Amino acid sequence: MSQVVFDERTKIWHGSPVAPLYNPAQGLGELLHRLLARTPTRIAQISADTGRSLTYQQLHLGCIRFAQSLTGSCGLARGDLVTLVARNGDQLAAIVFGCFMAAIPVNTLDPTFRAEDYEHMLRTVPPKAVICDGELVPVLKQALEAVAIAPQLIVIGKRVNGYPTVDDFLLPTGLEECFVPQHVEDPARELAIVLCSSGTTGLPKGVCLSHAICIAHTANLWRATDCDRVLCFSSLYWVSGLGVLLNATTAGATRIITRQSFSARLLIDLVEQYRITTLFTPPAQALALLGEGTIGMADFSSVRLVLCGGGAVSGELKSSFEKYLPRRRAKFIVGYGLSEIGGGCFATAGPYKAGAVGTLNAGMEAKVVDEQGNCLAAGEEGELLVRGKFVFLEYYGNVSETAQMLDREGWLHTGDIARYDEEGMFFVVDRRKDIIKYGGYQVSPSELEAKIMALFAGSVLMVCVTGIPVPGNDLPVALAVRQQEGTVLEGQDIVDGLAEVVSDFKRLRGGVFFVDELPMTPSGKVVRRRCKEMAIALYEEREQQRKEGGSP
Repeated sequence: MSQVVFDERTKIWHGSPVAPLYNPAQGLGELLHRLLARTPTRIAQISADTGRSLTYQQLHLGCIRFAQSLTGSCGLARGDLVTLVARNGDQLAAIVFGCFMAAIPVNTLDPTFRAEDYEHMLRTVPPKAVICDGELVPVLKQALEAVAIAPQLIVIGKRVNGYPTVDDFLLPTGLEECFVPQHVEDPARELAIVLCSSGTTGLPKGVCLSHAICIAHTANLWRATDCDRVLCFSSLYWVSGLGVLLNATTAGATRIITRQSFSARLLIDLVEQYRITTLFTPPAQALALLGEGTIGMADFSSVRLVLCGGGAVSGELKSSFEKYLPRRRAKFIVGYGLSEIGGGCFATAGPYKAGAVGTLNAGMEAKVVDEQGNCLAAGEEGELLVRGKFVFLEYYGNVSETAQMLDREGWLHTGDIARYDEEGMFFVVDRRKDIIKYGGYQVSPSELEAKIMALFAGSVLMVCVTGIPVPGNDLPVALAVRQQEGTVLEGQDIVDGLAEVVSDFKRLRGGVFFVDELPMTPSGKVVRRRCKEMAIALYEEREQQRKEGGSP
C-alpha cells in the first residue's frame, strides 16, 4: 500500500510526496528523443497482425522523419493542431511521438466513432491536419464537409484518392542527424494532447493536457521494465491508451499491438503467443474474458501484472480473474483515474478491500465533500475531489464547463460519489449525475446493478439501471442483456428477486426490459445517457400499449 497521510484538520488525504520518475520541466518530445536513443537495439513493438517488429532505433528514426515532414513539406507550425483517428497499427507511435517532437498538439479520436461524433469533435477542436486510417477517409470527409472546414488529410496505409500517406512522411530527409526537437519553454502550460471526456453522460469534451502532466503521470501507476511485454487494446482516444504507450516506451518495454478489436479469444491468443507480462483491461473486457469458454485452459503463466480500470470493478471480478493468474507471482491492480488528471489517482497496490479503488497515488490529494462543499469524515458519502501538482489546462474552448470541473484551488470535481475509511482506502459508490431520486430518497444505480448481477450471475450478462422521469419522481428501471440465448428469465423474476434484498424505495418500479446489447463506449463503458433514452422509449411504448389494451 502506498504511503498516505490524512490531515485531521482539513480532512484531506495526501499521497506520498515521491518525485516523478522523469523531470516534467521539459517537453514530451525532448524526453522521448533522449529515451528512444537509449536502447536502440531493443524491440519497441511487435504487430500481431503483420508479425513486423520495430526496434527503438527504427521507431526513433521514424519519429524524427515524421516531425521533419510535418514542419517541412506539410507546412505545419508549432502549435498547429492535428487530429489523429487510427487503430493501434505499426505507424501510430511514430506519428504521435513525431508530433510531440515538433511541438504540434494531437487530438486523438476513436476509430469506431459515428459520423456525428466526428462532426462534434471536429467542430469543437478544429485541426490544421487530419491523419486517419484509410478506411475512415469517407466518414471523415463527410464530417469535415458538415463542419465546413478543410484541413490537410493524411492517410495511414494505402493511398486513397491521391491523398498523401504517412509512408510519404517517413521517407529519408537527409537531415536526420541534425534533428533537434522543439524546446518547450513552459511545459506546464503548453498543450501536448487533447483527449476526450468519456462521453458516458453527455457529448465528449476536449480535455487539454500539457507536456508536464503527461510526463508527471508516466510510470505513476506502474513502472514497466525493459523485460516487459505489454498488451492494451485501448486506442489513443483513451487516457489508458496514452498511458500505456508512454509508460512502456519510456521504460524500454515491448508493446504488442493489433488493429483488431478486442475479443476474449484474441486476448488469450496474444497472451499465449507473445508471453505477455503486463495486461491492461477495462472491466467489460475482463468480464468477457471470464465468460470465454476456453479460459480454463488458457496459459497465463507469463502474466505478472493486470491493470483493471475505467469502470467499476467488483471484488467478485477481481477474485475470479485472479484464479487464472500465477499464484504469488502476479498482481491484479484496480485503478481509478480521469482524463482530466492525466492518468491514475488511486490504485489497489496493497491489501484489497471489496469494492475499493485503492489508496492515493504518489503526488495526489483527495477529499470527499457534501453539497455545500464541507469536507466529510471517514465513512460519509459525498462528491470526490482530487488534486495533483498538474491538472488539465481546460476543456478546449469551453470556459463554463472548465469552471464547473476545476475550481480556483485546483480541485477537480469528479462528479463521483465516494467515501473513504480510516486507512485511506477509497470507495467510489456512484456517479452524482446518475443518482436516481425516488420518494425523496437517493437510489444508487451501481448498487442495484451489482445486486442484480450477484443474484442472476448465470442468466444476466450485463445490466444498466437508470431512472424514468415521471411527475415528482424517478422510477428505477433496468435494461438487461441475457447471458445466452434460451435463458429462461423474465423481467418480473429480476424485479421480485431484487425486492427481497433491497429497501422498498430501491425496488425496480419501472420494471425490466431485455435488450440485445447495451450502448457502449469504444473502451467498454456503458453509455448511460443512451441507456436512459432507450429505457424511456421502451417504458413509454409499454405504457402506451397498456392504455390501448385497457390495462391498469
